[in-house]
Amino acid sequence: MSDSDLFPTMDSVSLVCVTPWNASPAAVARAEALAEWFACPRVPRRRRSLARIFADEGVDGVLVAEDPPRLYHRTRPDAPYFFHPGVARPRLSALTHGVPDRLLRVAGIRPGDVIIDATLGTGADSLVLAAGAGPAGRVVAIESSFVLARLFTWAQHERGHGYPGMDRLLERIDVRWGHHADLLARMPANSVDVVYFDPMFRRPIVDEDGNIEHARPWTDPRPISDEAWHAAQRVARRCVVLKERPQSDQFARFGLTPDKPRAKIAYGVWKKGG
Repeated sequence: MSDSDLFPTMDSVSLVCVTPWNASPAAVARAEALAEWFACPRVPRRRRSLARIFADEGVDGVLVAEDPPRLYHRTRPDAPYFFHPGVARPRLSALTHGVPDRLLRVAGIRPGDVIIDATLGTGADSLVLAAGAGPAGRVVAIESSFVLARLFTWAQHERGHGYPGMDRLLERIDVRWGHHADLLARMPANSVDVVYFDPMFRRPIVDEDGNIEHARPWTDPRPISDEAWHAAQRVARRCVVLKERPQSDQFARFGLTPDKPRAKIAYGVWKKGG
């Protein structure tokens, strides 16, 4: 499958790409590459502020060709989103010191597993899942937001993220742009080991990772649909995992028990045949 098949067009989001305020030749070249990567126009900076660019261009987002690229939403022009491992960094560090990761434990992730992260978002959980799956495993990460999917794949292919230690994990992640319900419906039964859902919470968590909050304008806040859940149950060989607030009605809706009822977040696990 070609790159254009995975990312055919950008729908419903208007975006332009500009150089940084002081544009070096490298930044100009990066802006041209980013405009092509995101299938969006590159417009002249002309010493304009971001506020002026939003007003002049009438767009939802402005992509600034810094290194790494910064993505600004019109509703939060002072809070750029950029690729960053975020909360994955301390979790991955803990794994190297022999400390088990909670998600890997509840999902029963094993070396060599094929895992679907049905809600890529910032990619933090995909990185941890890739670590758990090991060199022989892989993570298929689905993202409905074109810009989030495209920013993650820019970090993968251009190594433009500033975290060289992440490269081996990024190589194990196969990003697919689209809605998870549609992609899961087309997959064969029992074709992956684990399916994981982490829908963006409808309300921010206190002390939430800043990168997650900056990504929020680009995300889909809707809960998991019945169709997506049933498709995940069909596709998974072992289990389907849902991450939500412990008090969320989504656990009862899918017949799950939150693993930590008093924590900020909880996991519920449906096991095939269990």
